[in-house]
Amino acid sequence: MIFVLLVSLYSTRAILNALGVVDYGIYNVVAGFVLMFAFLNSSMTNTIQRFFNFERGNSNSDNLNKVYITSLQIQITLGIITVVLLEIIGIWYINNKMVIPVDRISAAMCVFQFSVISLFLLILQIPYGAAVVAHEKMGFYAIVSMVDVILKLFIAFILPYIPYDRLIYYGIFMLIISIANIFLYFVYAKKKL
Repeated sequence: MIFVLLVSLYSTRAILNALGVVDYGIYNVVAGFVLMFAFLNSSMTNTIQRFFNFERGNSNSDNLNKVYITSLQIQITLGIITVVLLEIIGIWYINNKMVIPVDRISAAMCVFQFSVISLFLLILQIPYGAAVVAHEKMGFYAIVSMVDVILKLFIAFILPYIPYDRLIYYGIFMLIISIANIFLYFVYAKKKL
């Protein structure tokens, strides 16, 4: 946790310097608006984890598999509903309510779309994260957190050298990190749990 905290503090400052105040603000406002729709994630993780723990206590692998499949179906449904709501409300909100410089609206919309995809992946990751916590594999959880923060540090190092629109590339890089996270959880859960 200390490693993640220290690297995050440094990365945030480096990314702020690379993007500039306006683009960094745009990213935080747009991505923050999208992440506001993730309010159910922690409660869904805890709920699914409880079901996993209950079935593990009963030593019934068939029911454990049913919990996994059901939770994945629920998360896919919630993810689709969230994406539809975000596409309707979010685009309207960005175009009509957010105060964004006119020349940065297209970049903000790109960041919005990347953030929506990242949120969808985060929602799909919940059953895998719950399984990891239910099986008390905190070492894996720590490794994924460290990989996540190291990738963000790498982005902080390379972002100043990108000659094109850094805000758009930052959004792409953050989406790639989301893809890496769900991939790691998916592979680990399938192979170990």
